[in-house]
Amino acid sequence: MPHIRNIILFFTIIILSSFSAYKAYAQYPGMAAVRAQQNQQFMNMQMNMQMQLNMNRNWRKNAGQGQGYIVILKDGDIKKIKSYMYLDTVLHKNFLVFVDKKFPKSDTLHRFQKIYPNQTSNITALIPDNQGYEETRPGLPTDSGWTIKVITGAINVYAKSGTYLTVVGTPVFGAPKMDFVSAEIIGIQLNDGPIEKLSKDNVLKIVTGNSKATEYVEKKGLYEAVKKYNHDAEKVAKK
Repeated sequence: MPHIRNIILFFTIIILSSFSAYKAYAQYPGMAAVRAQQNQQFMNMQMNMQMQLNMNRNWRKNAGQGQGYIVILKDGDIKKIKSYMYLDTVLHKNFLVFVDKKFPKSDTLHRFQKIYPNQTSNITALIPDNQGYEETRPGLPTDSGWTIKVITGAINVYAKSGTYLTVVGTPVFGAPKMDFVSAEIIGIQLNDGPIEKLSKDNVLKIVTGNSKATEYVEKKGLYEAVKKYNHDAEKVAKK
């Protein structure tokens, strides 16, 4: 019996210690903001996944909506498209939908045309800026989709589509806070080095030495950290 009591006492101490450590961790300055950001990112990820499922089911209904692209087909034809990036779950390939308005809505076979990566030689994403204009982001087809260089600088960022950012915070004053949609990011690259997975550790590894960018990783997110690092690197390069 004393042996059993000792075991129970041991586990009771472990549980109480863990709970105390959790409370101390939760009360650490800034942890509430970090947890709130993590919760928001998780909710955004879940919402994006649900939206993707809904879009795939209703690609004809959603035709003509989404992100702007210019694609050059292998036959030389150029098409300007506004489309979400859909996933063909049978072929396991992304596709865009081009609405050919020469055909009536009743002719769904010809009016709504799926465009797959192997039909194209080039793609350009048209990203709206804060001035009401569109910035171009170049890309190339792959076996299963497209690789678009959405950020160019000391740190390059490659994405599957032009919708690579999402709102993670809406302050009372100022612009909404943005961060990467992890599922849309193919990878990041320091200068001409290897393309690596987007992760907190990989971004920290790159921005080490830039105290502000390192701070931004925790406080403002990976997108702001990359922006800050690229901005400072560009300033140094101009000197």
